Amino acid sequence: MQVPMKIEEKKTEETMEERLARVGAKIDHLIVKAGEARGHVEEKLEALKAKEEATLKKGEEVLDELKLAMDCAWYDVNEAWKDIKEGTERAAQKLHSKKAADH
Repeated sequence: MQVPMKIEEKKTEETMEERLARVGAKIDHLIVKAGEARGHVEEKLEALKAKEEATLKKGEEVLDELKLAMDCAWYDVNEAWKDIKEGTERAAQKLHSKKAADH
């Protein structure tokens, strides 16, 4: 069984101050790295926001084009319906006048 040595007997071990200094340096290093990472994340976030805005703008433009196309198509459908209705009415009138002439 091994007997633990007292702190005073550990001459090759680092002192408490040295250990705290080393740990403090590691903490400082981690703080710097966290700051760098935060900056990187903020850059990426800004890039994503810019991309999102561009995509939304493009989506709005496409939607506007689609609305215009739908308006034009709706107008064409109405015109075609008018033509069909007028053609049907003319055909019905011709049919009625032909029937009246045949009697």
